[in-house]
Amino acid sequence: MQLDKVLEKNFAKKRKIIPSKFHYDLQGSRYFEKITKTKEYYVTRVEKEILKKISNELNKIFEDNLTFVEFGSGSTEKISILLNDQVKFYVPLDISFDFINKSSKKLSEYFPKLRILPTYCDYIKYIKLPKNISKTKVGFFLGSSIGNFYNGEEKKFLKNAKKTLGKKSFIFVGVDLIKNVKILKNAYNDKGNFTAKFNLNLINIINKKVKTKLKVKDFKYIATFNKKKSSMENFIVSKKYQNFFINKKKFYFKKDEKIQAEISNKFTISKFNKLAKSSGWRVKKHWKDRKKYYAVFLLQA
Repeated sequence: MQLDKVLEKNFAKKRKIIPSKFHYDLQGSRYFEKITKTKEYYVTRVEKEILKKISNELNKIFEDNLTFVEFGSGSTEKISILLNDQVKFYVPLDISFDFINKSSKKLSEYFPKLRILPTYCDYIKYIKLPKNISKTKVGFFLGSSIGNFYNGEEKKFLKNAKKTLGKKSFIFVGVDLIKNVKILKNAYNDKGNFTAKFNLNLINIINKKVKTKLKVKDFKYIATFNKKKSSMENFIVSKKYQNFFINKKKFYFKKDEKIQAEISNKFTISKFNKLAKSSGWRVKKHWKDRKKYYAVFLLQA
């Protein structure tokens, strides 16, 4: 669904939400890359630590002639940790056309024998993969993106991913675990304000895609922990009353009204096990970092 249609539907509700997948234009992707390098944002560091462990086990888990399929590939920095001679094809799926092309070209310089087939798409849905790739497909959904869904949509994603990858496939899923709330709050309120810029950039994206004339300076960013849901919730807050049009329909934000820009659900091991099984996957194994902040699960169709 296009952004204008999503906003038209969501902004008519009392609880206004912008799905997190719309963050990633070229500038949004750049801001996110900066977030991953901040001291406060532990996710990328600990996930890389786990992926290095997994890289040493790949030849024991899989045979040769693999196709790696990455959902929401971003910079492809993490997947490069796992690429080896077993992998013949790499299919990065991403919603940001410019970013996926740029990162694919960069990756090809380091892995010239690897066939890279970048695919611009809404990877949350079922995707028809390119023809003539190897039969054994290994999916990746990293960066704790499984926690960014609302209203149980994570189950729908996992079911669609299984359909996309096909029979006898696998998928690695990065999962952020429940931990000290202070650590979580710091991770989403970095001192460089990159998380704030990342979320406020949604205003620029809406202006560009939907032809509105909203101003970033008329919004502020806040992040709070929802204890009941075990989730970090990010909002952009309207500093004043303002109205605008989407497809000739009038909408408004009240002063101090919160628009939810992101949710980051946190899991226990057992909670994610249940989610995977209820989505039609079998949990083959999971790995954790030293501090038990994070886990990467390997699921099998």
